[in-house]
Amino acid sequence: MRRIPQAGCAAATVVAATVSALTSAGAASAEAPTAMPFAQKLRRCDFSQYQYVGGSGYARPSGQLRREGSDVVADVQLATGLPNTPYDVRVIQMPRASAQPCNAGDPGVAHAVLFTDGVGGGAVALRGAIMPGATGAWISVTRPGTRSQQPDEFYTTDLIAAL
Repeated sequence: MRRIPQAGCAAATVVAATVSALTSAGAASAEAPTAMPFAQKLRRCDFSQYQYVGGSGYARPSGQLRREGSDVVADVQLATGLPNTPYDVRVIQMPRASAQPCNAGDPGVAHAVLFTDGVGGGAVALRGAIMPGATGAWISVTRPGTRSQQPDEFYTTDLIAAL
């Protein structure tokens, strides 16, 4: 059995106390993230699902959503997407009227482009201000259509995370 010198124990205690203080300070400013499961469902801006529209992609998105102060933050990862391809990622805040658009730049919508690498993987982080009255948010990942206004590939979260 190896003995740890007294000076080493004191240094380890100081490091552990510092890490603990930093962790608890960080936890006070940000809430725990919500895991966001995705499915191949095409949704309207009010979270209602389009009927009779089937998925065509093989990508596997995953994500986490959290609130940090007055911002909503999403971390989205994509695996097995098309290599070297842009995907549009949006965080859409709720409640939202069915007639209200949710395009990039609209109130309550954070947008970023995720570019996949040579094997179809990628990640992006989004941050946007929480709009007044927002109670939740969900995530949409789409690959723009080449010959139509409907996306060629789409994935949306199965739930609306509370803000």
